[in-house]
Amino acid sequence: MAFQDLPIKRKVTTVIMLTTLSVLLLSSSAFVIYDSGSHRQMVLSNLSTRAAILAGQSVSALASQDARRADELFGALRVDPHLMAAALYDAQGRLLAHFPRQAPANSFPATPGTPGSSFQNSEIMIFEPVMRGNVRLGTVFLSSEPRPFYQRFHVYVAMVLAVFAGSVLMALLLSHGLQRRITGPILALASTARAVSESTDFSVRAPKSGEDELGTLSDAFNHMLERIAQAEAAGSFLAAIVQSSDAAIIGKDLEGRIVSWNAGAERLFGYSAAEMVGGPIATIISPERPDEEERILQEVRQGSIRYYETVRVRKDGTPIELSLITSPIRESQGRIIGVSSIARDITELKRAERESYESRARLEGIIGSAMDAIISVDEQQRITLFNSAAERMFRCSAHEALGQPLDRFIPALFRETHRQHLREFGAKGTTSRAMGHLQPLSGVRADGEEFPIEASISQIAVGGQKIYTVILRDITERKQAEDQIRQLNADLERRVQERTAELTAANLELEAFAYSVAHDLRAPLRHIDAFAKILHEEFMAALPAEAQRYIGNIHQGSRYMSQLVDDLLNLARIGRQPLNRRLIPLNDLVQEVVGSLKDELEGRSIQWKLQPLPTVQCDPGLMKIVFANLLGNSIKYTRPRSPAIIEAGTVEFKGQQAIFVRDNGVGFNMKYADKLFGVFHRLHRAEEFEGTGVGLATVERIIRKHGGCIWAEAAVDKGAVFYFTLP
Repeated sequence: MAFQDLPIKRKVTTVIMLTTLSVLLLSSSAFVIYDSGSHRQMVLSNLSTRAAILAGQSVSALASQDARRADELFGALRVDPHLMAAALYDAQGRLLAHFPRQAPANSFPATPGTPGSSFQNSEIMIFEPVMRGNVRLGTVFLSSEPRPFYQRFHVYVAMVLAVFAGSVLMALLLSHGLQRRITGPILALASTARAVSESTDFSVRAPKSGEDELGTLSDAFNHMLERIAQAEAAGSFLAAIVQSSDAAIIGKDLEGRIVSWNAGAERLFGYSAAEMVGGPIATIISPERPDEEERILQEVRQGSIRYYETVRVRKDGTPIELSLITSPIRESQGRIIGVSSIARDITELKRAERESYESRARLEGIIGSAMDAIISVDEQQRITLFNSAAERMFRCSAHEALGQPLDRFIPALFRETHRQHLREFGAKGTTSRAMGHLQPLSGVRADGEEFPIEASISQIAVGGQKIYTVILRDITERKQAEDQIRQLNADLERRVQERTAELTAANLELEAFAYSVAHDLRAPLRHIDAFAKILHEEFMAALPAEAQRYIGNIHQGSRYMSQLVDDLLNLARIGRQPLNRRLIPLNDLVQEVVGSLKDELEGRSIQWKLQPLPTVQCDPGLMKIVFANLLGNSIKYTRPRSPAIIEAGTVEFKGQQAIFVRDNGVGFNMKYADKLFGVFHRLHRAEEFEGTGVGLATVERIIRKHGGCIWAEAAVDKGAVFYFTLP
């Protein structure tokens, strides 16, 4: 009989016996093996110790090659009955002495072996080197019989067998008693299960058997009986699942009356279960779908499971779109007794679908009404989209173009280049490339006419396939217009050059005239000033006071006119003077200008705030004039201030560095700022501040000559700041 078919009592007894015997056999074997190994190691250790002692005693005999002394040492070994043989070898491996003495020399190893111990031919053999310091004098050889080892092993095996036999008997007696305690509760549990199975009386309980695993098994069995007894409560558990569902789950009979209404239905439709159970489902049916419920009931009576997308009405009258699954409810015999409906709100989903559809419709409308040709091709470059503008551009209907290769509308000369461009574009993974980023292209109409086009391209992946969309624009008219513009630009450039030459010549003539006039005025001015000086020096005492005042006015006016002539000459000279650009540190230039103005600084309290200035390419002489005029003006117009504050530095202006000169002087009204850089234009009276009105015009001419610009910001009595840029 197989083990699985044995009664539980015999199974338990068998398991206990096998377990006990296996443990006992394993323990006994381990003990015998361990003891054998330990005893063997002890025998080897003792023999090794004896060999080491003998080696130490043999040092002098080997050193003097005294065979008699060696024989005496080895003769003492006869007291060990287990020692079979011993020998002493010198450093050259020759046999010096041996034991037993009467044994022939050839019965010993011819040469000493490797130091250490070993079992060979039922003997324990040891070779021990004889050392004096680091010098090896020879080798000691010992051989012992292993008989004591085997005798001890046999004794232990006999003891183990005796203990094993006694243990088997004891295990048999104990297993007979223990199996009753173990199998008793199991048999009682099996008896209870049989009684329940035969009588279907789930009130029967298995007896309590303790706190061990069998007791746990009994408790679990009794608990299972309680659960079975509560089978009718399982319906409430199922109802709880239905109630906790997020979907609306509604049960109806075959007449359409509501039998169950879960919490999901309450949330979805706004009606409580008390309001709906027992009432007709028509309460939530849309008036626009009066016959839908009857059709659903008819299909359920036929046993069909259906999916619908429909509309229902909430308690507040709001229509909601639903996904509805209806299936028949069957009793245990399979007869259909009702309808199960599971509904989910898809209002937002349907709205999104409608928006998507409308978006697609708008996109199709945009594509259809686009002024540019829009063509889509698949990976094989077959046309999948051909809008109305493309039809007009290529003079080919969409019906004829769809499915055709795009090469049909590309001149033969450019087809291979086009294919290569498309392959490279697809391989790079770039999603789009705008118009103007492709090389100039040409198209060919259905009637063979070639024309220039401009294109943009994009790619998307749909269902694992790439779709390329090209937007094309016929630029024939633009090309013609560009040609006309180029011709007009050429004409305009020619006219500008001619006009520039005329203006340059006029400016040169004007500057020459101004220089000539200013130069010619010098002699009369010198005469006037000289005659006024003679009158003042020789006839002053004879002249009345009013005449003396007139002579002073003449002298002052001539000096002012002389200064004005000098300024005009400088201004004219700047216009005619070529630029001598060099790399100049502006800080050094400013320090030089400030040093040259020291006469004007005498008796003044001035705070200089000179920030680091850049090193620029400029004409140092002309740039010195710029700073001399700007710093000189700051010194002049801060005369009423104590202390006067004059600054020079740089600021950021429209992405480039601007240099400024700022003061806390009298300032000016910004509405007159457009007159600052005009010749002879002054914003202050000569009685207040001296000057000819040419200085700022000179500064503006120098900055403009360098390719920069200059401007000013100020307020009355709040100072002024002049900015200029240099390329």
